[in-house]
Amino acid sequence: YIKIIKPKIKVMKEPKEEVESSEYKTIKDPLMEPYFITVDQYCHTLNELTTPDARYTSSGKAYVKTIGHYSNFRNCLEKIGILKLNSKSYPSIKEYLNEYDSIKNELKNLVSI
Repeated sequence: YIKIIKPKIKVMKEPKEEVESSEYKTIKDPLMEPYFITVDQYCHTLNELTTPDARYTSSGKAYVKTIGHYSNFRNCLEKIGILKLNSKSYPSIKEYLNEYDSIKNELKNLVSI
């Protein structure tokens, strides 16, 4: 006697609502340059438009370098502030703090309504 077992097949139903596409939306502003933010359904990505040093490449074409992924817009702006602040040297603490205040105010003005 041979028993034939039919496999059980589950048919999955289509989701009722469509998931938003993962197309990137880009946020650019002259105050953030050379940085810009791309947004998708999962996170905010901080990017930097970088031009390589001519000593290291023959093309000299600018490329996009990903800095990091953040859960919200404010965290991206805070990181931009840190990167801009630390992009150069300062001869004194006073100048460093003045630059800190300047960058902080610029970024605060971006998000004020």
